[in-house]
Amino acid sequence: MTAPLSVSASSASAVAPVSAPETVQAMFFVTAEAGPGIAPRLVEPFAKLGLVPLRVHISSEDGAGEDISADLRVRGVTRDTVRSIDKALRSVIGVRQVIALVDYPIAHTAL
Repeated sequence: MTAPLSVSASSASAVAPVSAPETVQAMFFVTAEAGPGIAPRLVEPFAKLGLVPLRVHISSEDGAGEDISADLRVRGVTRDTVRSIDKALRSVIGVRQVIALVDYPIAHTAL
């Protein structure tokens, strides 16, 4: 269904203002199999949404070097975007675990 192109003066007052969706900061901690193609595959879900992560840290810190740990962070996204990125990261071949943490802004109120 589409909205009308013009609104009469009497119905304009009945239209509620649309507020912008709340944005959050999200942190994704990923464990995956080590391999030459894993780093770009982990960043790809952000790029597909036109986002540049605030932090990308990928390291192989276990003794055998079979797994990598990745820390990817993004700010100013909606909760729906966080869910989309989380789902995309979980579908990357070689990913063993994804932990997504969301940092909600604290509402500032006058005392």
